[in-house]
Amino acid sequence: MAKKQLRAGIGFDIHNLIKAKKDLILGAVKIPSLYSLKAVSDGDVVLHAICDAICGVACLGDIGDYFAPSSRRSKGISSKDIVKVILAKKKIKILNIDVTIITDKPKLVFYKRAMLKSLKKIFKVEALNLKIKSKEGRDFLGSKNAISCVALVLGQL
Repeated sequence: MAKKQLRAGIGFDIHNLIKAKKDLILGAVKIPSLYSLKAVSDGDVVLHAICDAICGVACLGDIGDYFAPSSRRSKGISSKDIVKVILAKKKIKILNIDVTIITDKPKLVFYKRAMLKSLKKIFKVEALNLKIKSKEGRDFLGSKNAISCVALVLGQL
């Protein structure tokens, strides 16, 4: 019988903020805002970063390997659907998820509890931590007007 392996994966995503043309969705929660994220999909940087971290745990590449920006399949897709596809690729047990959202706007503190609840439900994990950090007005990774997210997932194969 093969031993179960513990593995960690890191994910990252960033999208530019634009004047609202569609809903701002983070952690599968709609956030009232004057801004939305420029993306082919719904632009949920939180779910995208977590999916990339899961891909890291399972050695599956990254979500772009399954949902290329140029693909018709990707246009307007819900990030919750991306999660379903990634989780179906390889059976892993998610033990812990740690997420950091990095943005100056909009203020997300009032939506943190809703995002935590949503993420725990989607990934069926209690050990989930969510942090929201300001860029302090700095040009972070080449864009002042963007939201980025970093995620670390610990999983068992």
